[in-house]
Amino acid sequence: MSLSTPLITDSTIQAATWLKKGQLLAYPTESVWGIGCDPFNKQAVMRLLDIKQRPIEKGMIVVTDSPSRITALLEGLSIDQRQRVLDSWQTDSKDATAKQAHTWLLPIPKNLPITIPSWITGTHDSVAVRVINHPLVKQLCAQMVSVSNPYGFVVSTSCNPSGKPPALSLIEAQSYFLGDNVNSNECVGYLKGETLGYQLPSQIGDALTGQVIR
Repeated sequence: MSLSTPLITDSTIQAATWLKKGQLLAYPTESVWGIGCDPFNKQAVMRLLDIKQRPIEKGMIVVTDSPSRITALLEGLSIDQRQRVLDSWQTDSKDATAKQAHTWLLPIPKNLPITIPSWITGTHDSVAVRVINHPLVKQLCAQMVSVSNPYGFVVSTSCNPSGKPPALSLIEAQSYFLGDNVNSNECVGYLKGETLGYQLPSQIGDALTGQVIR
């Protein structure tokens, strides 16, 4: 497929290939639609920041499919801190209205095998990570694992232009970024699927202190 033609697929393999080519991808998450890219591709991240009108200093959230991918990042925590983070990623509730997605600011160890880029961390000495609960996006993250991205990270920010509410469906996501609504150089692909219906907004916490940031 030509990169000038937007990808619309239910294949995580095709979606991962799209991301690895430096493109942006919209996809369903736990509560709303997200939009992201390969976090190790600076050009892709800068284009995403541009369409979101988001300052690079703020940093970006990344998602992955399993805590086992980020063992090196969790090693900087105490046993209690690590358990608090892991517990938040294990939810047994069947009620979507009671579920909540949790992102944690994890301190970056100095001896990390693959450095987290500054365009992801912003001005912080931590990285915002969530083990995503959406099965489709878990598969996508697994497909993103490589020598340069051993964590299986995908950037995750809400799928909306600045000043607009996050998209809740494929149709809403396409209304924001398909056709004339986005520059052809910022072609956005779409991974078809439904959100998990979480009603509570996602929460961001400091893994060292347990403090809720948002």
